[in-house]
Amino acid sequence: MVARATLSNRHDTDSNSMGAKVGIIGCGRWGTVHLNTLNILKQSGIVSEIHACDLIPEKETELNGLIDTFSLNWKIMVQSTELDVVAIVTPVETHCELALAILDYCNVLFIEKPIGLTELEANSIIHKTKQLGGRLLIGHILRFHDLINRANLLVSKGEIGDLQRVDFSRITTRSPPKNPNVFDALAIHGIDTACFCFNESEPKRATIDNLLFDNKAQPINTRISLEFPGIKEASIDVGWNGESEIRELIYSGSKGKIVVEMNDANSIELTTNEYQQSIIVDNLKMPLIREWEYIIEQSNDTKSTIIYPPPKSILKCVKWLETIKYQMNRVQLEN
Repeated sequence: MVARATLSNRHDTDSNSMGAKVGIIGCGRWGTVHLNTLNILKQSGIVSEIHACDLIPEKETELNGLIDTFSLNWKIMVQSTELDVVAIVTPVETHCELALAILDYCNVLFIEKPIGLTELEANSIIHKTKQLGGRLLIGHILRFHDLINRANLLVSKGEIGDLQRVDFSRITTRSPPKNPNVFDALAIHGIDTACFCFNESEPKRATIDNLLFDNKAQPINTRISLEFPGIKEASIDVGWNGESEIRELIYSGSKGKIVVEMNDANSIELTTNEYQQSIIVDNLKMPLIREWEYIIEQSNDTKSTIIYPPPKSILKCVKWLETIKYQMNRVQLEN
């Protein structure tokens, strides 16, 4: 086993203190959402300290009241406090280098999706996690969505017969970010969710049915089709600048369908050949809260390597994301 870095200059910590000490690297729009979520968990005692790192000095003022400390360099953050969990919420092109370095300083690492740009990067991170006996979670947040998990349970019980098709829609009214890439930011949710709904099945083929670029030739809207074994398919429709917010997942089976509205709904719609029913899901929590509860729970397990989603699922998602982006590059060249 590879030895971890020695951290002799950390602040003294109380080993008996309750709650996890968490570090966030990257405090942009989504990083701030993570910080707000951690503050909710801090109020309940699940989190005890929140430490943040960003390259922009002004972020310290913006985050006043949300964090315990702020650093401009991640090494300063991880060497100053013994953190239970470190989260990387930075642009995807930085994930691999950061992850491989930070794994020497923490037992539990969270990386926002996607894990990296290529299967090679993903494999290197997974390999080092196993080598060090650490725990790794990739931010495929919809796996922690209460309504989706209830819908998957109904599918597994045969409520709509054999699952034949999944339609995933994530259209936002927000403008594209500064460096938009609709595949890494949004389509990856649809790819992973489709595989998740089809019981971690491997697609056979992926095609781009529609693609829209901005004036800087960056992809901002797309529709993707995935073909799965057994004459099953998924349609993934994602993008920015929508006329309205659409967050919907539709399961179509041989005997009916299930509609999941992923906004603020607390129920799913089940329609079969015999009846229609709204199913209320009790004790709903935000998926990001569920995700962080899971991460912190894993930080308490020091006996085994834990990687979630399973490595095969992580690699499969990156593989098909690479395949689709290769198709996108061909479309650009043809145009």
